[in-house]
Amino acid sequence: MVGGGAGTWFLVGYLLFPTVSVVGFTSISSLIFTIEIHELRKLCDKTMTAGFILLFAGSLAGCLLLGLAGATAGYAVIIQPSTVNAAENILSAYVNPTTAASLAAVVGAVFIIYAMATAKAMSVERKKEAAGTKP
Repeated sequence: MVGGGAGTWFLVGYLLFPTVSVVGFTSISSLIFTIEIHELRKLCDKTMTAGFILLFAGSLAGCLLLGLAGATAGYAVIIQPSTVNAAENILSAYVNPTTAASLAAVVGAVFIIYAMATAKAMSVERKKEAAGTKP
């Protein structure tokens, strides 16, 4: 990413959003469904909620920042006759915010993985309720 130009930044931001949002969140949701319905284990709601919020906000902010950086630097080079150094200066301003957003997404993913790993077995009454029989 650092060696890439404005087009690389914009394209990566554009392609990461559908990849992370559609494929990533669908995969996580199917894992949660499998754990709660088929394995009859209960996930920690607070950890999962915090993980989803951090993962969604971090991935959304990271993708938007990548796209915005690429669009801004591309505009400076193509529309306004600027040098490549000016575009690199524009891109360098987005490095730290994009890194912070990516770290938030990683922390959110760690929270979700922790909640899945520490899922507790449901009580006997909840298992009967999930199976369709009343206790």
